[in-house]
Amino acid sequence: MNKIATIIVLGFLSFHIQAQEKKLLNNAPLKEWYGMSGSELIFSSGKVVNNGTTLDNRIRFSLFFHLQHQNHYDFNKHVGFYTGFALINVGFINRMHVPNTTDAEIRQRSYSLGIPLALKVGNMERGNYLAFGVEGELMFHYKRKVYYGGNKSKMSEWLSPEVNLFNPSVFAELRFHHGGYIRVKSYLLDFLVNKSTPFYLPESGVLVNYKPEQSRLAYIAIGTVLQIKKKKRATVKDV
Repeated sequence: MNKIATIIVLGFLSFHIQAQEKKLLNNAPLKEWYGMSGSELIFSSGKVVNNGTTLDNRIRFSLFFHLQHQNHYDFNKHVGFYTGFALINVGFINRMHVPNTTDAEIRQRSYSLGIPLALKVGNMERGNYLAFGVEGELMFHYKRKVYYGGNKSKMSEWLSPEVNLFNPSVFAELRFHHGGYIRVKSYLLDFLVNKSTPFYLPESGVLVNYKPEQSRLAYIAIGTVLQIKKKKRATVKDV
């Protein structure tokens, strides 16, 4: 999986380098609303404290299913803002020590529907800017997978009571004129609800008393957002 992720990221970055040599894709208007859309790759991690023990964390790579639409307004050449909506797949992977046997791996994620609000500072006409914002997210579909001894179990729920349904976040974003960006985001609440949610390890009958007392979540995203071009009305010359 790590090799596949590396190949995808290198290809992604190569696309952006080539795009720099082409005509600018932004060319954003001033004092006028315009739309942008895109997608991203997410590298997430989290600190989970289970019954007083901090679990070993692994970086989680996710490329599907991430969509976003942004509505921008630039006040002048140097300041603007955007809002919109985003659909992402976010979560973390942790390893749990099981006494007298092999460790178990727990993968937990949720699909999130978010509404961002960001202030942009930079060169609005060219599309180079820094953005700082907040985002409210609805964690609407949760899934947990447990791997143990070569076996796997999974469960999923809509509007699950195991995750905080609403989770605000703060983020910072660096965007380049060819459409690529790097975003860092941190969630303000725990990802999981602080309560006992026991489960059995797959094909073993071993009951795990899982109680996430702390579950902080953050991620780094590499993505692309491009301006949605308005369709031109046909004129007599076009006929």
